[in-house]
Amino acid sequence: MNQTLLLTAALLLFVISADAQQPTSKKQELLSYNISLSDYELPGYIKDSASNKTFNRNDWHKAGRMSLCIGVSYWRGLTDKLDFSGNLTGTFSNFPSNFVKDDTIGQAGFSTQLDGLLHLRAFKETSPVNPFLTAGIGMGYFPGQFAIYAPLGAGLQFRFKQGAYLFTQAQWRKKISSGINNDYLHYSISFAQDFPFGKKKVKDIPVDPIPVEPVLPPDADGDGFADANDLCPAVKGTVNGCPDSDGDGVADKDDKCPNDKGTLNGCPDSDNDGVADKDDQCPNDKGTLNGCPDSDNDAVADKDDQCKDVAGLQRYNGCPIPDSDKDGVNDEQDKCPNEAGILANNGCPEIKQEVKQKIEFAAKNIFFQFASDVILKKSYASLNEVVTVLQQNPSLKLSISAHADNLGTPDRNLMWSERRAKAVADYFISKGIAADRIMYKGYGDTQPIASNKTAKGRAANRRVEMKVDY
Repeated sequence: MNQTLLLTAALLLFVISADAQQPTSKKQELLSYNISLSDYELPGYIKDSASNKTFNRNDWHKAGRMSLCIGVSYWRGLTDKLDFSGNLTGTFSNFPSNFVKDDTIGQAGFSTQLDGLLHLRAFKETSPVNPFLTAGIGMGYFPGQFAIYAPLGAGLQFRFKQGAYLFTQAQWRKKISSGINNDYLHYSISFAQDFPFGKKKVKDIPVDPIPVEPVLPPDADGDGFADANDLCPAVKGTVNGCPDSDGDGVADKDDKCPNDKGTLNGCPDSDNDGVADKDDQCPNDKGTLNGCPDSDNDAVADKDDQCKDVAGLQRYNGCPIPDSDKDGVNDEQDKCPNEAGILANNGCPEIKQEVKQKIEFAAKNIFFQFASDVILKKSYASLNEVVTVLQQNPSLKLSISAHADNLGTPDRNLMWSERRAKAVADYFISKGIAADRIMYKGYGDTQPIASNKTAKGRAANRRVEMKVDY
């Protein structure tokens, strides 16, 4: 107890003697509101056991086992670096057995604590961040007990504009009387503001100014706008010193319609759609497309849109791409736009297997005279079957390819295959099939399907192939 009191007194004497002869800029009176935590257990554990055992406890640093306190403080500067604070704190807690006497163990109780503290700052009051040391004396009422203690600690002062402060402190509160068993720890954060206790604000006495005749700046055109601020210093005007012929608040030099009163760059906009009437194709209907409405947002104005409620294309007058045969494939993608088909076949009907088989059978039964492009009559029946298929399916197109074996020179084989392919095409044309529906080509001996080393293989390679498609 004596050591604590001596330390506190020494601190006070040192501070007062150090600052007594210096002019000071003291802290103004403050009122702060405090939130704090009191640890009534840890000092007792340190006292009763080795310190390493104490800090090996998992909860020695956790706020959950501490007691929450609230309080209020009065602060006042004593010297340039020394402050006084008076603090009133209250808490409601279950006090541990190593802190209070046995007859209050486990009893929840309300405790009030009142202390007076001195704070020695490291820097002058104007410093935004200021560490300080704390010492003082305090007394508290704990459940059924009255105790005196001496707070010793350190803190940080944060100074803001408009007289606002933030204080953080950590104190070891040394017990002096026997009302409590052990010391305890106290951590706090405080929010403070200047508070003019009893001070009266001195009103400024108004002083009548000495009348001075105004000196007017130059105004060459006499329009009331000084030349320095006049955007048209040589011409009289009402808008920043510039003329405004139509009186719409837009100077003539910036007015796109200087003779027509308007709010859109000086131009009228009757429907308020952001397009001036002079450029608006629909001046009385609000719209975004050259001033015209476009209900379906397809870039075709409603006035020109034949399908106003469905987005379309300009080349179709605002309507979607048509689908003439209603097969779900639009005409631009449909190879058979007038004949319903399937998407997999590009809008054309699916070619029946029966038709494909007839074409393949006919191709295998086309015969020519030896070393000639003259078709033998026994081929006509098969060819006429193909004619019938083409007549019944006017959208179908026929491709003919003729092939040769490798007997003879490649040039001669290519020549005969081209002539034979043309002969077959000419036969169909002679039967009334349009020439633009038939394509033919000779490949010579370049695409064999069997070995040319045997007579059977060479016979297979001398062939005509036909395929239908759209």
